This record gives sequence, structure tokens and C-alpha cells, in this order.
Amino acid sequence: MIPARLESSRFPNKILTEINGKNMFVAVYDIAIRSGLFDKVYVATHNEEVIKICEELNIDSIVTNSNHVCGSSRVFEAARQINEEWDIVVNLQADQPFLPVAYLESVLRGIKTNPISTIGYLDSDNKNPNTVKIILDKENSGIYFSRYPIPFSVNNENIERYCHLGLYAYKREFVESYAGNFQSALAVNESLEQLDFIYHGYKIDVELVSNPIPEVNVPEDIQEAKRLGLL
Repeated sequence: MIPARLESSRFPNKILTEINGKNMFVAVYDIAIRSGLFDKVYVATHNEEVIKICEELNIDSIVTNSNHVCGSSRVFEAARQINEEWDIVVNLQADQPFLPVAYLESVLRGIKTNPISTIGYLDSDNKNPNTVKIILDKENSGIYFSRYPIPFSVNNENIERYCHLGLYAYKREFVESYAGNFQSALAVNESLEQLDFIYHGYKIDVELVSNPIPEVNVPEDIQEAKRLGLL
């Protein structure tokens, strides 16, 4: 499921940006199709322009409400509309057009004891607030996420810090029963949807991967992708 909206505050209409001849969200859709991992791939949106593009390209889309506060909320609404049998839904971000197929395999492999999984990577020096940091327990479950470089070191010693890539897999039972509204104090204060799960008592399985990927959060990220030869 690819939640798609045009109203990004940091980069309006960014999912319509051309990525190697395609709209960004279409490039993401093609990654999901190319992976061969999914029975169905959908775009979930309320934007008429996105729906029209989907219709023109024969992409399955699900119309959702316009008042969602985050992608997970939109994915949950869309997934609950699917009447066919399914066991896991993956929330694939519409602004991750450079995601390796291997990372989709990782997030599916990572879902174990907890009802949610995501992926992370080691990057102790990253202080960019657009890059989310993770605290892991001994079982590699994510027990907190923050835009601040966590954990803090009292003695100013070098410590391992892990960063997060916004890719999630959810078990069906969790999607259908989750009662949170993604507006808990934790989620709102850090503007991180996964903290709503933490607030309601859930841990998140974290599958570690070797490297980050270029993400598109602000217009400057497009220029960085060009510099890296991705465009």
C-alpha cells in the first residue's frame, strides 16, 4: 500500500516530481511490482490528480478520507476496505523512489514477535532531524524513535546509534484492531507516527540493513539525488 498525498508541508506536490521519466509515486509503485513480493499493490489517496494518474496507468487505487494525519492512518483505512484474503500489508512511502527491492524483503523478513516491523541502519554520527533515530532493546525491537540523536551519552563516549527508514509492515489483525488515532502526545510532539504505536504499548521489530537510501523530504534532496547519479 502506497499512501499518497500532495499536501506535504516541506515539499508540496513532491510525489509528482519526475523521477527518471515517471511521477515519483509511480516509480515507487514500479519498485513494489518489480519485487514480486506482493499479491496486490495499491495507491491510497484522496487527491483527484493522483487518482487520475492511476486510472491512466491502470494502477489500482483506493480512495481514502482527506483528513489523515499520517501515512499509517491512510494505509489502515485503505487496508480495511480490502475484502480479499491477506495477512500482511506493507506501507511503502510514496517519496522513496530509490528503495532497493532487498529492503522490501527485509521488512517482511523482520516481522516476528511484534505486529509491526520496520528497518534501520547504523549511523552513529547522524544529527539531521529529518533522519529519525531508534533505541533498540536486546531483541532488536524499537522501543523509542526520535528526531534527536538518541541515546544520549553522559560521558560523551562513542556509542552506537541507529537510524530509521520509513518503511513498515503490519499484520492484518493489528491493522483491523488498532484503536489509536495517531495523535498521542508522543506522536504529535515529534511528528512521528510510529510513536503512536509505542504510546499504546507496542514494540516494533527492527530489521537492520547495511546502508541508508536517499530519501526525498525537501527539494534539496532532489539535487542530492542528481549529484549521486540517481537521476
